[in-house]
Amino acid sequence: MKLNENFLTQDLDDTQVMVATGDAAFNGIIRSNQSAAEIVNHLKEETTREEVIAKMCAKYDASAHDDIVEDVDMVIATLRRVGALDE
Repeated sequence: MKLNENFLTQDLDDTQVMVATGDAAFNGIIRSNQSAAEIVNHLKEETTREEVIAKMCAKYDASAHDDIVEDVDMVIATLRRVGALDE
């Protein structure tokens, strides 16, 4: 999976803003906190859910694995809902 090229991100302080451009059906703005933004950034390159989880676990406390899985799944579900993922 990969972030759709019609979705652009911009980091502003500790928030990431994502907007749809071009042919995207979504009209709106998605704001992400720092950890959600990091997940989105991993999705800018072709990857899998498991690879994103592994990268997040490597960066953060691996004992929080369940929280990381929950966060990754939530971000992916949101991006799917708005059509921001190519799968």
